[in-house]
Amino acid sequence: MIKLGIFILPNSSIKKKILFFKNNVKRNFGVQTYLNHIPHCTIYVFETSKKNLKEIKKINRVLIKRRKSFEIDKTDVFFNDPITKKNTYIIKLKKNLFLNNLQKMIVDLFSKFALKKKQKFNDNLMNKNYKLFGYPFIKSNWKPHFTIASISMKKNQKNFINMFKLTNIRRKQSIKNISIYQIKKININLYAK
Repeated sequence: MIKLGIFILPNSSIKKKILFFKNNVKRNFGVQTYLNHIPHCTIYVFETSKKNLKEIKKINRVLIKRRKSFEIDKTDVFFNDPITKKNTYIIKLKKNLFLNNLQKMIVDLFSKFALKKKQKFNDNLMNKNYKLFGYPFIKSNWKPHFTIASISMKKNQKNFINMFKLTNIRRKQSIKNISIYQIKKININLYAK
């Protein structure tokens, strides 16, 4: 079984900001969840069998006909994240019709390859999405963002939270294509180019 993710990559100025925050987290809190992941916004993640890889590789890249943009909104925190059970620091994207349609197109293309194993969440919508698509964050439950890190609740984060949430990050970003990455336990590698 292989885990694949379909991601939007940040432009260079946002990437620099994300890497700055990742370094700050490492300096203040040590190695934390997601800290070693490449800067990205997850559109869809799924597990699939090796026999599907040939078909998936044919899809390879999703091309967007015209360069589209979306807004980088603000820094935020998912307190007690349902996946990590930690505080996950993010740069929130302003959800718009383009991003909604992009996720729908991605899910329509790839969900047929998803293996849906037994998984239970404490949220009915997450359970329904996982059962249908193999991923809990679909449609209204998808909150597009760039992840910095997920920090253990055992760590005192008060000062970091205050500094992080006061950071002004608003700007536009355009997007031309989407790439597929293989997700391994410790890192993320480009799957198809």
